[in-house]
Amino acid sequence: MPYDKKLNQTQIAQTNKYNVFRCLVREGPINRAAIAKRVDLSIPTVMVIVDDLFEKGMIKSAGKSETGVGKQPEILAIDPRRCFYVGVDIGRSTIRMVANNAIGAEIASMKEPTGDPFPEKQFIGYVQKRTLQFIRKLMKKNGDVLGAGFAMPALIEPGTGRVITAPDFGWRDIPLKDWLQKGIPCPVLVKNSTQALAVNETHSTRDGDHTTLCVNLGYGIGAAIISGGTLYDGTGGISGELGHCVVDRDGPLCKCGNSGCLEAVASGEAIARQARMIILHHARSKITELCGGDTSLIDAKMVFDAARAGDGISVKIVNSAARYIGMALSFAVNILDPDRVILCGGLAQNGNEFLEKIKSAMEDHLVSRENRNLNLSAGVFDEYSTAKGAAQVLFDTLWVNRELPI
Repeated sequence: MPYDKKLNQTQIAQTNKYNVFRCLVREGPINRAAIAKRVDLSIPTVMVIVDDLFEKGMIKSAGKSETGVGKQPEILAIDPRRCFYVGVDIGRSTIRMVANNAIGAEIASMKEPTGDPFPEKQFIGYVQKRTLQFIRKLMKKNGDVLGAGFAMPALIEPGTGRVITAPDFGWRDIPLKDWLQKGIPCPVLVKNSTQALAVNETHSTRDGDHTTLCVNLGYGIGAAIISGGTLYDGTGGISGELGHCVVDRDGPLCKCGNSGCLEAVASGEAIARQARMIILHHARSKITELCGGDTSLIDAKMVFDAARAGDGISVKIVNSAARYIGMALSFAVNILDPDRVILCGGLAQNGNEFLEKIKSAMEDHLVSRENRNLNLSAGVFDEYSTAKGAAQVLFDTLWVNRELPI
């Protein structure tokens, strides 16, 4: 995030303080003169701001500079134990949490199974309870909590944090942010999980030189766009619904109500469902051996494992999924013209061969392929990526809204 250059005189003092704070976060330990040069402020102005940050306990002395001659200047740094913030990934079967300290370093993580998402209020109460326990344990040694960012696979109404619909959970019109906020003593933010994932995947390279399409290939399928270092929400906050682009008009019914959506034919759930249907019709397959004859145990991983073992039925299912995913990606690439496509989620962990099949199918449907500078790659495959992204979105929002305790 670049340093701000505000023109509104009523906000100039606050903006200067935030710029000094950001300089300390990104470039500390650093001395006062270096801060002044970096953020284009006078040394006296920086000294006043630094004194205020000292008083609030946000920064500390990190000793004296060991370079140069004459009197050595004091080196300043953010006190990482002054505060922390939390990210929570509400998955269909598991919740994952991470906490970052004041300088953005991870200090804790945990995960737990969630069970049945019904009734909704009871499920959310469980998430709320576990989040509170996580926060209270950290407050003993890590200062105040700034806030908690929550992410889940759903259409989220901007501003209100209301779940418009969450097909994987079977939820509609759920005031998620309000229910969570009632029991959590810090600001709460709710975001779509793929958008949070995209923020984490691109965090180290979020600048004006890239437009990135991040696609989450998992139990469901979602996408998010990061352009110029900024997450693109769309006018209604529901951009990136790649999983609900129709790729087969005669395909199966999707949870969204349409037929033949990408998610209905190529998601992890769809791949497992196709395999179960084939096995139930007595087809011979390596999958039968892997599931021990119990079709309820079939998941996408088994299908990919069977495909790698040369099972014809599994190869056909995998190839079909790759073809549909590539086709849907071509829609997005033709419209957005990104320079990077990052494939994340469980399905993207199935090796280069699957990724190459997706890439080939995508390129078959692209226009002006010769003039594109497009890099398609796999994500980092960190199971806490979405939770980390939720934490980062929370911090970024507090920053933009000038709600940090500085």
